Amino acid sequence: MKKNVILFLTCSVISTFAMFGALAAKNPFPCFGVAFGIWVLFFWIVSRRNKREAERRLNERMFNEYMRSKTRSSLRR
Repeated sequence: MKKNVILFLTCSVISTFAMFGALAAKNPFPCFGVAFGIWVLFFWIVSRRNKREAERRLNERMFNEYMRSKTRSSLRR
């Protein structure tokens, strides 16, 4: 969560300066590319982190269920 906030603020600063650069440039399209590209990169990184976190939670949940089933089977004997 903390890393996402820092990443968001960094992307905001970079894209803001790229937009300011686009105002003063003769050809503003490279600056627009940087400004929008940084947001694409931000969303890609955040979605990858969320997917990895979801997989970790699923694995933990499956492990906990496995351990519960082993505990129940040992109590039945």
